[in-house]
Amino acid sequence: MSRALRMLWVAIVLLALTACASTKKEPEPPPVMVEAPAAESLLHDKTVIPGVRVGPVFLDMPLRKMIEVFGEPVSSTNSRMPGGRPALLYSYPDPGAADGSILILVREHDQTVYSIRVDRIESFQTREGVRFGSSEALVRASFGKPQSVGQIAATGEGGATALMRMYCYLNGLAVRLNASGNVEALTVFPGGDLRKICKAQ
Repeated sequence: MSRALRMLWVAIVLLALTACASTKKEPEPPPVMVEAPAAESLLHDKTVIPGVRVGPVFLDMPLRKMIEVFGEPVSSTNSRMPGGRPALLYSYPDPGAADGSILILVREHDQTVYSIRVDRIESFQTREGVRFGSSEALVRASFGKPQSVGQIAATGEGGATALMRMYCYLNGLAVRLNASGNVEALTVFPGGDLRKICKAQ
C-alpha cells in the first residue's frame, strides 16, 4: 500500500472516530406529570375518607369550588365551629334517602370547608364499608377502639329520648351510633380537632 493510500486511510478512520465522538444524543422527553384526580372526576364518588373528603367535597375546599363541583345547597343556617368561631352550615338532601342529608360546615372567616357530615345516607361509605346502618362491631373492626367516646341525648318521634353514642378517631372520623348500636351519621373533620368535635357533636 502506497504512502498516500495509508494517509488517506488514517484520515478516514480519524474522521469516523471524531464523528462518533461528537454525535449528540437526542434529548429525552420530559417526565409525564401525574396530577391528583380533580374534584370534578369524583363527582359521583361516594367514598368517605377520614380526615380528607366525602365524595367530591374535601376539607379546606373553598366555598366557590364546593359549589362548582357539588352544586348549590338547598339551605344554610348560621352555626359555630367547635372552637366557637362563626360558621355556616350548608345542607344537601340526598335524592335516594327521604330523610338523608349531607351537612357541610364552612368557616366564615376564610370561606373554606371545615367538616362534612353524612346523615342517614347508605350510599356513602368508608373504604372499609362502614355506612349508615352498619353495626358497632363493623366500626370497631374497621377502626379499632375510638380515641374518644361521647353520649348524646336525642329526642325522637313522640318525645321519646334515646341515648346515642359518638365514636371519634384521630384519623378525622366521627361515627354517631343510635341506641341500637347502628351507624346514624359519619363526620369527616380535621383529626387534630378530635376533642372539640366530639364535645360539640
